[in-house]
Amino acid sequence: MNISRLVLALAVSAVCCAGVRASDSINDSTIVGYMERDSQSRVRVFQPDALGERLKASSGNPGNSQRPGDSSVGYRIQVFADNSHRNAKNEALSREREIVARFPDIVCYLSYKAPAWRLRAGDFRTRDEAVRVMGELKEAFPSYSREMIVVVDKINNSAAL
Repeated sequence: MNISRLVLALAVSAVCCAGVRASDSINDSTIVGYMERDSQSRVRVFQPDALGERLKASSGNPGNSQRPGDSSVGYRIQVFADNSHRNAKNEALSREREIVARFPDIVCYLSYKAPAWRLRAGDFRTRDEAVRVMGELKEAFPSYSREMIVVVDKINNSAAL
């Protein structure tokens, strides 16, 4: 019984491999056409020059360029996130006012991403910086401290601490 399963599996594998090799040269206009197998069964992908130009940061595409002041990945302190009651937006705004009044150098970001309101503070390049400032915020606002966490977020480079 096991031998017949093995023979069947080998036959299916042989048919599949033959089908793949035969179809490799059928159509070079698809992405599969850009792929080529060498003698060691490795796959090589050839990238068209036009795609390489589009992926360069200096190609003039504003979505790809990184200039000073642009956003990049960093850290923020999430001070508030709630979707459970109607006053979530007002609570977030209240906390934002309190933080800015006590720490004027910290920029706060209020956002709504269904179904929750979020208040995040700061633009930090490193996690250590965010943890240090979060400690200061927790000390200043002990009633909020249980909710505060450091999160990965897009930050503004010009405002980064």
